Amino acid sequence: MPFDLLGHPVPPNKGERGRDQHVPTAENLEKLVLLFGMGRTEVDCAAAIGVSVPTMRKHYFSNPDLKRAKRHAGLRLEAELLQRLNQQSIDGKTSATEKLLKRLDKSRLGPAPVGPTKATKRKGVKEERRDAAWDAGREDNGWGPLLHGPIGNA
Repeated sequence: MPFDLLGHPVPPNKGERGRDQHVPTAENLEKLVLLFGMGRTEVDCAAAIGVSVPTMRKHYFSNPDLKRAKRHAGLRLEAELLQRLNQQSIDGKTSATEKLLKRLDKSRLGPAPVGPTKATKRKGVKEERRDAAWDAGREDNGWGPLLHGPIGNA
């Protein structure tokens, strides 16, 4: 494939009728892997490199290896960042060591606990008063038998 004066590849249909065909570049592929690693959608990623979603799929993810890279982009990105952080720590950078230790501590704790998905509904005033009246005298022997019968019968 020929290159222009700036080193960019020249599309095969250059100078012919119609729009020039998109030429995939390693720089765009790296951008896509980073964006997918950050959890962006296909629409966002395609817009970032200036192509449509079908064009992005055709030129960048038609190869099975690239599909796999897209699927595992988040893990790959995290692994690469941890590797760089580790190398900086080995080189003696204290801040890198501190950040690495924080990441290790966070990973040892495991995923953050998930709270209740549905908020519990608070009882209304009338329901609280009804429950309080029902429970009145259950603990003592003074009013309990008069209100609820002999103790032991619920």
